[in-house]
Amino acid sequence: ASRGDGTSPPKAYVFREVAAAGFTNSWASCVWNFTDVAKVRVQAASSSGLASAQYQGFGPTIARICSEEGLRGLLLPGIVASCMRDLLYSGLSIGMYPAMKQQLFGNETGDIGLLRKFATGIVTGALFSGIVNPADLVKIRVQAEAGRLGPSGMLETGLRAGHLPQFANSVHAFVVMSRTHGVAGLFRGCSATVARAALGRGAQLSSYDHSKHLLKKHAGMKEGVPLHMVGSFLSGLAFATASAPADIVKTRLMADTQGKYRGFADCLAGVVKEGGPLALFRGWTPSAARLAPHFTLSGVLMEQVRSLVGVGYFAA
Repeated sequence: ASRGDGTSPPKAYVFREVAAAGFTNSWASCVWNFTDVAKVRVQAASSSGLASAQYQGFGPTIARICSEEGLRGLLLPGIVASCMRDLLYSGLSIGMYPAMKQQLFGNETGDIGLLRKFATGIVTGALFSGIVNPADLVKIRVQAEAGRLGPSGMLETGLRAGHLPQFANSVHAFVVMSRTHGVAGLFRGCSATVARAALGRGAQLSSYDHSKHLLKKHAGMKEGVPLHMVGSFLSGLAFATASAPADIVKTRLMADTQGKYRGFADCLAGVVKEGGPLALFRGWTPSAARLAPHFTLSGVLMEQVRSLVGVGYFAA
C-alpha cells in the first residue's frame, strides 16, 4: 500500500496511528479532568433535588468545589478511569479513522465530502465505545460521588453530602461495582455511551478533517501548528454540540444509583419533561470548555507524534 507520497507505510502503521491518538488524548484528559468533574457535577445535580441549586453553571460550580474541597477535589476525581478510557477508546476511534475512511471510500478520487467523513466518524465512534463503558461508568460514579470527607468519615460536600462514600478511588470503584452488579452491571448506560460516541466522534473527526481541507484550499494554510489548532478547536465545539443530548442522558443514567430511570429512552423523556428540549443541552458550556481546549491540545500533540512515528499528518 502507498501513503500517497510514493513511499511505503512503516511496519505496524495502524498501530502507530492508534498509539499516537491514545497517548496524546490520555495525557490531555489528565490536564483537563477538572472540567469533566465540573460538568458531571452540573449534569448529575439537576436530578438530585436540593443539590441542583448548589451547582448552577460551570464557573460557579468550579468555584464552589474549590472553596469546599480544594484543588484536589477539583483535579483528581475519576482521573485514573478517564486516562484508561482515552488511552483505549480515543486511540481506537481516532487512530482507526483514516484506515476506516480508506476502507469505506478508498476508491473515491479527491475529497469525499463532509457527510461521508461524518459517517466514517460515526462508525469508529460507535464501534469502539462499548468496550470502554465500564471505565466511563466508574469515572462518572466517582466524580458524582466526590466531596470532602468529615472527621466521621461522612461526605460533607458534593451531591452525596451526609452519606458514607462508596469508593476510595477509581480502582476500588471497579472492584466494588463488579462485585455488586456483576460484569453486566458495568455496562449500564452503554446505549447512551454508544450514541454519544457515535454523534460526538462523527462530528469531531469530520469537522477536523474537513476544516483542514477547506483551510488549506481556501485560506492558503499549510500543515502545521496553526492549522492543527484551528481545526482541533472547531472539532471540540462540534463534538460538544452534537453529543450534548446523549451526554446528559449518559451522565444521568450512570450517576443514577436509585434506579430512577429504566433506560435510555426513559431518561431522555424524563430530561425533556423536566426542562423542555433545551434541557438536553444542560452542561454544554462545561462540556465545550473541556472539549475545545482538550482537542486543541491533544490534536496538536497528536499531529506531532504522528510525524515522529512516521505515519504523517492526520487525514492529509
